[in-house]
Amino acid sequence: MEKGEPKSGCLISGVQQRISPFGRGLRWSFFLFLLILPASCKDDVLIPRKDFISILTDIHLSKSYFASEGIYNARWQDTIPYNHHIVERHGYQWAQFDSTVSWYCSRPKKYQEVYETVMTSLNELDKKVSEELDPSSELWAGRKAFYLPADGRQDSVPANILLKGVGSYVVKAKIRVYPQDESPDPRIALFLWRTDTTAHGIRDTLWIEPLRKDGLMYEYRMEKTLLPGNSFTHIKGNWLQSNRNDLDTAWRKRAEIKDISVYHIPKKF
Repeated sequence: MEKGEPKSGCLISGVQQRISPFGRGLRWSFFLFLLILPASCKDDVLIPRKDFISILTDIHLSKSYFASEGIYNARWQDTIPYNHHIVERHGYQWAQFDSTVSWYCSRPKKYQEVYETVMTSLNELDKKVSEELDPSSELWAGRKAFYLPADGRQDSVPANILLKGVGSYVVKAKIRVYPQDESPDPRIALFLWRTDTTAHGIRDTLWIEPLRKDGLMYEYRMEKTLLPGNSFTHIKGNWLQSNRNDLDTAWRKRAEIKDISVYHIPKKF
């Protein structure tokens, strides 16, 4: 068992959204925990509901930060990573968190209530951050929506955004990939770019986001701050990228991309 996984055996699934508040490349996910193996525990070691909600919220934000910075591990896609320090920062021990998870796993309705509260809190955070974006700072001048295969059976959906110098860049899009999609490993794949003596240019990975093929619409969002001395001039890559190298020419992508936007928030350093 990987360090940081609850021993309760609860798997995580459900509706997922991504958000990046507070000027960092954060991303949060909302999950409903499903009961797999209930474990016994004593009420006197449980974390109070209010604090448990705060811990879960911080865990999702922490997971989002590491994922958006490119620290990604496939086995953590449906587990909770990077969380021991979060639990301890809230004044509790990991064993208490594990017992609390086990207690809620044996009471799915109560667990759903907890996560509805987490969802409400994160939605309010999302709204607050969105209100702070100035529409005049929008950099994306391309189409806001793409529908595949109508807009290309096998083509990637390219991104090419001219940067405005130092400050924060907020990148957002809503994406739905259908189960019938025939592309392997669909993903958001964006990078920072500047020219050099080659056609390839100098690149630095900005955002790699695996996309689920479940037919649900997810909102993805990340934020990157460029500091003084940065020499990159563009964000390039693909909003929906996948590679298929076989000789089959009949395969099709089946996905939707909506509400693409890129904002620049100037900052003084």
